[in-house]
Amino acid sequence: MNHDDILRDTDRCVKCGLCLPHCPTYRVTRDEGDSPRGRITLMQGLMSGALRDDAAVRRHLEGCVGCRACEAVCPSGVPFGSLMDATRASLIPPPRGAGLVGGYLLRHGGARRAASEGLRVAGRLGLGRLAARLGADDRPGAARAASFLPDVAPPPRASLVGRSAAADAAVDDVRGTVFLFAGCTAETFDGPSLEAAARLLGRLGYRVVLPEGQVCCGALDHHAGRAGDAAELAGRNRAVFAGREGPVLSLNSGCRVHLRAGGGDGFGERVTGLCRLLADVDLAPLQLIETPLKVVFHTPCTLRYGLREHGWMEALLRRLPGVELTPLPDNAFCCGGSGSHMLTHPQMADRLLAPKLDALAALAPAVLVTANVGCGLHLAAGIRRRKLAISVMSLAQLIDSRCGLPPGS
Repeated sequence: MNHDDILRDTDRCVKCGLCLPHCPTYRVTRDEGDSPRGRITLMQGLMSGALRDDAAVRRHLEGCVGCRACEAVCPSGVPFGSLMDATRASLIPPPRGAGLVGGYLLRHGGARRAASEGLRVAGRLGLGRLAARLGADDRPGAARAASFLPDVAPPPRASLVGRSAAADAAVDDVRGTVFLFAGCTAETFDGPSLEAAARLLGRLGYRVVLPEGQVCCGALDHHAGRAGDAAELAGRNRAVFAGREGPVLSLNSGCRVHLRAGGGDGFGERVTGLCRLLADVDLAPLQLIETPLKVVFHTPCTLRYGLREHGWMEALLRRLPGVELTPLPDNAFCCGGSGSHMLTHPQMADRLLAPKLDALAALAPAVLVTANVGCGLHLAAGIRRRKLAISVMSLAQLIDSRCGLPPGS
């Protein structure tokens, strides 16, 4: 999208202000520059040459969490998300994001696995506590990053990678093959969720395969204005899944939004989530237990505004016997996780998280379930700070934990 295209689409904004009550950052700061219409005005100034690309302009543009709640209420249909991405792509240098080291890890699986193992060792040695004492976790840096160390988990087992998790099922009985998208989080944070998904899908008669060679979906690069890097990652993922018939299951709603929007070559149409995949599937083979369990569910912005699938998530959860289900209050507002935002803008991220934690303290569930790994990390870190006895699970982990069959059966 060039400058003229950006200006044309920003002109659709009539500055009515209907978006203001729905913008999480504006609700915190009450600064017009932190509102959707204020940011659109800044985009117009940059694209027309009336404004310089300076620190003040960048502060407002980079502070956007990208939730797209404004799009859902805009009477003029302003494509705010794509406008923000295009504007950030026009800035030189691009906005803060993963950085040199992070960007390298997104693209190189071997380095990423080594880094993940290093994080696991750091957690076991208690280096997170040391970093917390040496720095403040409300500012970008090592102390903030260390606050997520307790959530570092083992990668998916080697037997799952490139192979079937339901190999013992008769070929004639298999519903079909499901290909798991792991992206860049599997080695560090998402291994348990992928394992859980493979187990429960195998019990339902699916053959599950986790293809090798996957890389980051590209969302972090795309939203940071590095469109070329994001396109390169998308091409590598398309090549991995090419020639394989069957749905591509992405457990992470943030990855799923990006994969579906920018997959190309029909790849995006194959990408689905667990809620849609199981919508019409009989769950009886799972032998779900009926033990009472109090669960609060969080619907990430990517699920609510990007995919419009929050209703699917709730519908699947309500099929679980024994589960007392409650939506997290103000689910329509961003929790502050927003990809790397919780690392680059920790003070705003924690202010957006605070009312969620207040609600969880009052509701006192046993489990909080969410459909986004980044949101889960952000929520779990806040829960630890508040010393709340609440487990944070993905949807796959929750369903797997309710299966009445022993693991591996």
